[in-house]
Amino acid sequence: MLTAYCKKCAKDVPVGEICPYCGANLGKNPARAAWCTERVPVKDWMCWNDAARVIFPAGAALLLLVLLTELLSGGSGALGRTLNSGLPLTIAVIIASVLLLLLAVLLLQGHDLADHVVDKSGIHIRYYLPDPTPVKLLARMKKPSLAKQAVLSGGTPVLSVGGQELAWKNVARVQLWPEKCLILFYAPKWWMRAAVRCTPETWFDVLTLVQEKLGKKKAVVLPAQLRVSAQNTPRTPRKKPEPVLVPEIEEAIEQITMEEMMGSGPEEPAPDEVFPVNNETDGE
Repeated sequence: MLTAYCKKCAKDVPVGEICPYCGANLGKNPARAAWCTERVPVKDWMCWNDAARVIFPAGAALLLLVLLTELLSGGSGALGRTLNSGLPLTIAVIIASVLLLLLAVLLLQGHDLADHVVDKSGIHIRYYLPDPTPVKLLARMKKPSLAKQAVLSGGTPVLSVGGQELAWKNVARVQLWPEKCLILFYAPKWWMRAAVRCTPETWFDVLTLVQEKLGKKKAVVLPAQLRVSAQNTPRTPRKKPEPVLVPEIEEAIEQITMEEMMGSGPEEPAPDEVFPVNNETDGE
């Protein structure tokens, strides 16, 4: 459900011009989507994906560097001996050990809460850890002393453990995962910056906001359902100024001359009224 944010109440309220709780004027405060989801890192594919994007390229780069060094120092013979020595298998074992260690770390992290907000400026994700313990904090690369900063929420201590911010202007590509209600944002196009896990109730609202902000940008790679075509955008026709008809000088002079000939000039004053004079004389 799309909402607006009231600064006076410091919470989300129904979209409108006035806050229904405090009566404050919301003005042009645009609609936004805000929701909370629970996440278990060890079961979240995106947590594994974040780690795999670093582990596998690092292992491949290490193997390539060793092989290139052997080739330059000893030629093709040294390169063959290195490949037969079991180096690739050793690197594979190292990667497998790192993945097992990652599994243990994710298990120790427990579960957390993710607050999502999608608004006019971009995507905002904040993670909160319920019941923070030193072990959970160490598994998240946090100091155990941070547990003292937890605040009570519903009778349970909750600690903010980080988040993600991504502005619309930095988004270069968007990918949809409808079966999991997941939207992936890339910046640049080859690097995923934020994974927004929606709920079935907020899925279409978030897609609407993404389409409004990115649908017309040609530089952003979007799925077909989010791309807004210029042909489908109604254009407001411009009103052409009405021509002002100005009579030519010759026509104006001819019109004045015709009026004078027809006697349409100023009227002559009426003759003075003559009163009769009594000229009779008194008889004798």
